[in-house]
Amino acid sequence: MAIYRAETKPISRSAGRSVVAAAAYRAGEDLTNEVDGHEHKYSPRQNSVAHKAIFIPGGGTADRSELWNDAERSEKRKDARTGREWVVALPHELTSEQRAELADSFARELVQRYGVAVDVAVHLPGDEGDDRNHHAHIMTTTRTVERGGDGKLSFGDKSTIELSDKKRQGMGLGKAADEVKEVRQLWAGLANAALERAGQEARIDHRSNAEQGLDRVPERHMGPNVVALERKGHQTPTGNHNRRIRAENAQRAEVIDFALAKLAQAVNAMREGFERVAQAFDRLTPPIQQKAEKTANKWMAFSKGLKAGAAKDAEAERKRQMDERMRLAEERLRAAAAEKERAEQRAKNAKEHQEMLQARRDRGGRGRGR
Repeated sequence: MAIYRAETKPISRSAGRSVVAAAAYRAGEDLTNEVDGHEHKYSPRQNSVAHKAIFIPGGGTADRSELWNDAERSEKRKDARTGREWVVALPHELTSEQRAELADSFARELVQRYGVAVDVAVHLPGDEGDDRNHHAHIMTTTRTVERGGDGKLSFGDKSTIELSDKKRQGMGLGKAADEVKEVRQLWAGLANAALERAGQEARIDHRSNAEQGLDRVPERHMGPNVVALERKGHQTPTGNHNRRIRAENAQRAEVIDFALAKLAQAVNAMREGFERVAQAFDRLTPPIQQKAEKTANKWMAFSKGLKAGAAKDAEAERKRQMDERMRLAEERLRAAAAEKERAEQRAKNAKEHQEMLQARRDRGGRGRGR
């Protein structure tokens, strides 16, 4: 499985570092810092260097001592950044020649992108470390570089990746951190293209586990010293941490695999159920269609009869309503006649009562006169 690693950090005088010393160590050479006179002898390490090359804008190459001493002299500040380093993991699935070409292609991209000089050193895995740990140290100048008419290197302004976010914003550029992410993505694209050309299925991804949607905790990087101790049977804090993370990731993977298996079973059961329903529907379709046609014919016949009888029903309803109105009128007339008769009777009774009272009064008066 190919491993993704693409880290960058500046080489700064404020940290007590020398870009000449860094170049000597990575290339496995003896170089002298002409600014302070210090000699850096790393030629005994040359057997660990599988490939090295220098690229400058406009094509061609440069002498390593000349390049990095000129880079030192181009900076005046005591806390200046004199170089930048990229450390990338080279896929162990590739051959030595393919790894060298991949590292060089990344260097050429950096030259094209920033106009800087780039020094490539491909390192072999350590004798006591992980034998898959093929990697490259890729150093760049912090300033743009060009070859002058006199054949000497000329250093210009700081490359855009070295500028502050404020200066980058004034130039219409994004943040430097975003620039680093873009270069990390560039490396992933180059490495995956190399793996594809080599006929390898392995791929790398510059994104974090969370960005990839992976429920997995990343392990800590173990340097060559830690790997050497672990291989000798000595447990280290980093090794213990990674063992715990691997166990937790394995448990997560088991849970996810179990859940995916159950989900696949459910999906298959649903698919089989749908297929059975479809087959049953296919068998029932002809009878259903025949029944539907019969029902439709009956409904049409019923609709025709309904329309034919609708006029008769309407006429009968109008006659019924007329008869009802006449009946109600006759009842109202009879009620009025009865009420009139009752009123006449009440008037007659009242008159007779008055006459009776008057007769009584008359008889009473005559009695008193005697």
